[in-house]
Amino acid sequence: MTVYRCSGRAPPQTALREWGGGGGGGGISKKSGVGGTCVHMFGSALLNPCNGFCFVTAKMLRAKAATKKYRRYSQSTLEECIRKVQSGDLSVKKASQEYAIPKTTLLDKLSGRRPVSSTQGPSPILTVDEEEKLVEWIFHMNRIGYGQTRRGLCFTVKKILDDDGRDNPFKDNLPGPHWVRAFLRRHPNVSERMGEALGVERAYLTAAKLEKWFDEFVGFMNSTEVEDGEVLLLDPTRIFNCDESGFPLAGKTEKVLAPTGVKYVYQYSNSDRRQITVMACMSAAGLFIEPMLIFPNSRFRYNPLEGAPDSFCIGRSSNGWMNTEVFFEWVANHFLPTVRKEKVKLPVLLLLDGHAAHINLETTKFCAENHIILYCLPAHSSHILQPCDISLFGSLKKAWWAEVTRWKTANIGQVVNKMNFAAVFAPVWRRCARADIAVSGFEAAGLYPLNKDRFDREKLGPSAIFGQAQTPSTSAPTSSASPSASTNTQQSPPSTSSSATALSSSIAPTPPTVPASPAHQLSKHAEASIALRVLEATLTEEKVWLFNHRYEEDYDVDTDALYNSWRKIKDQTREAPAAHPAETATPPADAFEAHLRFPRAPDRPLGRKRKGEELPHALSGEVYRKYMEKKRKDKEDEETRKRVNREKREAAKKKKEEAKKKKKKPTTPDPSSESDDGDINENTCAGCQREYDGEEEDWLGCEACPRWYHRRCTDIMNVTEMSDSELRDLDWQCANCM
Repeated sequence: MTVYRCSGRAPPQTALREWGGGGGGGGISKKSGVGGTCVHMFGSALLNPCNGFCFVTAKMLRAKAATKKYRRYSQSTLEECIRKVQSGDLSVKKASQEYAIPKTTLLDKLSGRRPVSSTQGPSPILTVDEEEKLVEWIFHMNRIGYGQTRRGLCFTVKKILDDDGRDNPFKDNLPGPHWVRAFLRRHPNVSERMGEALGVERAYLTAAKLEKWFDEFVGFMNSTEVEDGEVLLLDPTRIFNCDESGFPLAGKTEKVLAPTGVKYVYQYSNSDRRQITVMACMSAAGLFIEPMLIFPNSRFRYNPLEGAPDSFCIGRSSNGWMNTEVFFEWVANHFLPTVRKEKVKLPVLLLLDGHAAHINLETTKFCAENHIILYCLPAHSSHILQPCDISLFGSLKKAWWAEVTRWKTANIGQVVNKMNFAAVFAPVWRRCARADIAVSGFEAAGLYPLNKDRFDREKLGPSAIFGQAQTPSTSAPTSSASPSASTNTQQSPPSTSSSATALSSSIAPTPPTVPASPAHQLSKHAEASIALRVLEATLTEEKVWLFNHRYEEDYDVDTDALYNSWRKIKDQTREAPAAHPAETATPPADAFEAHLRFPRAPDRPLGRKRKGEELPHALSGEVYRKYMEKKRKDKEDEETRKRVNREKREAAKKKKEEAKKKKKKPTTPDPSSESDDGDINENTCAGCQREYDGEEEDWLGCEACPRWYHRRCTDIMNVTEMSDSELRDLDWQCANCM
């Protein structure tokens, strides 16, 4: 217990009032007398009164003052209180008492001596309107799949400050982590989230494509090819969705408790990075088909389903992934028997993605014969229209990580492998295979009840920049500009324009009508530079490069109006800027306009686009079956053609080798040897008189004399195109022997 000694003089009256006595905190209470007789109270212990005057030390006063709150009311409470006072519902005194706001504060706010909205500390570098514009840009970039990191946000603000030229405490105009934390505190609606990878194919998916699929789906179900299609769409027990997902054996590392400052923190795990594929299926009414576990093996020396229910199904493939054979086995030996066992009325609808592992002729024929309607979802739309992806696999994966961690803790020294995977996965499936999960997945996808306006369109945000170029209207509002001027500065330039003049005029910046200072006045040079940046933002990189190339080469293209407009602005940027540095500084509105830009999609998707006819989505329909039969026949014909050609090549190669053995070969040159026919030299061409060069296939001998010729030196027509077998059958004699 701490006891403060008397300092010999009485404390000030304000200090006694502020420190106060009694209750549960240590303090003093004033008694009678000049300075008063004070007692120290610490908790419930009451000490004897001091003999002299007690003095509250400065340390005690500072400790008490530090706990004082700046204000005990919120901004919304203050605004509500002021509205009631202004409307006459409350007087200033009653409002102060009811809302616990000091009377002087209300008088200052009502008289205008202090603004209604105020904050502690120094003013931020960016104004409130500018930060709101920055928040709007962050939100839009997140919606289109280009979320910003803390570091990216700092560099964006740096570019704005570099152009703006305002004073700031940052080194090289680059904000640090303290500014980011303060920015997030000022905007609690902005938070850090872990981004999910989105493939470029999914980024091109639009709502129009999905709505078209819904229309085609309804049209097929109402056609004569489907028995009672309209009734089937209203029966949730007959609508199924199936999909597969991989579950890693190694599990997932997570944050653990460890000593502060320790360098290495390990977590026991499995070194096997392979995964087991789980095939899941559920109906819109909440019925779950027991899963199929696909293992990467063809033979087992153990029971892979040990510890799992007998209703689980097992599949085998070389790599542990789904393929056409495993899928056919699942449909024929697991899905259909379960549907019949549950006494589900046929036909049933089975929705699935268009992966190649789900499609072959045997499966489509089997489904058509057994009243199973296979219908394919749109390409790259699993995250939007696949009920298993929307509601089931997320909870399954989360429960799987937790179960692996719990199992490893309960079985020290052991890891999850292929032998015990089923036993570990079984309780996870039992916890997650709930009817509410299945129902919510079909409802969120708009598949049951069937509603093409139900699917989540926010997931299609990235498609906003693909297919049409967009440029933001990110000009920060200024208090000095008139309403008409502010309206003009907020207009965004069009992505495409039939007239280059209209395009250049729409993106040209509007100078402030009432400039506050010379620093906010734009020179013609700065004005043209901003207009050029905004114009080039609407063009592709290839188009900008072409314009610069034309400009450097001084081309005069009269037919290209867009280039001529770009060239006029470019000429203005080549003029020397004004000497005064304040006149060349970029105003805040133009700095935001230049740097808070949205990404522009390329004119066409990156990579090679596969071309071909659009296939029907009804995999078990008659049209698709005929297509698959034709495709199989074409494949068989192609294989037959290749086999025949291969046999011909092998036979020709064999004949060629035999001909080489029988073919007369020129002997090695021997100057001392003389031919039987006088001066005939067998080692030279009788036509061009060139010596033998070792190329046997290029030489042809006369059947009547020992002369040899190059093929090109003979009088045989098209001899270079004749095969060896044709030359062997040719009884040729040279011109000397004929």
